[in-house]
Amino acid sequence: MKNVKWILMLAAMTTLSMFACTNNPDDTVDINNLTDVLEASGDWEVTYYWDKDKDETSDFASYTFRFKENGVFEGTRNGTTQTGTWSVDNSSQKLIINIGTDKPLTDLIDDWIILEKTDRLIKLKDDNDEHLEELHFERI
Repeated sequence: MKNVKWILMLAAMTTLSMFACTNNPDDTVDINNLTDVLEASGDWEVTYYWDKDKDETSDFASYTFRFKENGVFEGTRNGTTQTGTWSVDNSSQKLIINIGTDKPLTDLIDDWIILEKTDRLIKLKDDNDEHLEELHFERI
């Protein structure tokens, strides 16, 4: 009886480890229409920004963002707009943002891995595994 329990436990652990594989092609996010979602009229806001070891969402509290056609990315705060660029790299599943010369906008400059995408929410993480950085945009 002990052997049966041991075999069942080993089989369960083996099954779980197969599903935990990070190289599973099913882990990819459907980003086919991400450009359309981002360019649709409307502003976006940062609803979550984690940088290395702390929540820095409040740094973006007064900003609104717009992903415009032709790769133009705008960040507006208190009537002042800074312009940068954005693009989607479909092959690597990344959203590439380049904007600003001062904090906090420079924190957005990165090749962001797309974790999740809906018509109202985009969840991103830094492509650098050295530290945890995560960014969420939500349509206003």
